[in-house]
Amino acid sequence: MSKWRLATSYIPPGFPHDGFTFETTLNYSVGFRGPNSRDLISSFADYALENDLGSEHYSDTDLTLREHPERIEAHELECLRTMMIEMINQPEDFNNWFGRFISTQRHELDVAPAEPPFEQSEVVNALLDGEVLTRLSGLRVGDSLFINSEKLEMPDAQVADALCHYTEITRETLGDGLQNPAVVAELTVLINQGY
Repeated sequence: MSKWRLATSYIPPGFPHDGFTFETTLNYSVGFRGPNSRDLISSFADYALENDLGSEHYSDTDLTLREHPERIEAHELECLRTMMIEMINQPEDFNNWFGRFISTQRHELDVAPAEPPFEQSEVVNALLDGEVLTRLSGLRVGDSLFINSEKLEMPDAQVADALCHYTEITRETLGDGLQNPAVVAELTVLINQGY
């Protein structure tokens, strides 16, 4: 008869750790790490560069000759800050960036693309026959339908909702989406990618 020993520990945020065991064990680690401001700003800056955002140059139409030309005035700093904030305040760009950011994997996924790839008719028939699609473990899906940092254009709101909220997808959760060729096409692409 084997003896099970339950050991629990709490490691607070900000304390790096590396655990060792001296015998065969089963270990579960649950992390609740949210992004910090540096991660967010760095990621948004990368997105801005990739998408050529914020290409307008700073200009000061009220610039006058001054006694101390090396001094940076408070209103100049405020103009610079406003210019940077305005780039973040563009809702479409901000939402697209955040969808990519939140759905980006922090570790390698065990993706196994379908070989050979499924045809759309095979996907529909399998689901109609009661097969269940299981979303890849660890895959992040955002409410705006970003999957693994890629934006997915899903033409059916119920199907988009199902993909975001369920790890198991059935014909019931897809509703009438299986009758829409564009939905079936997007679903088949996701299946063939291994997601």
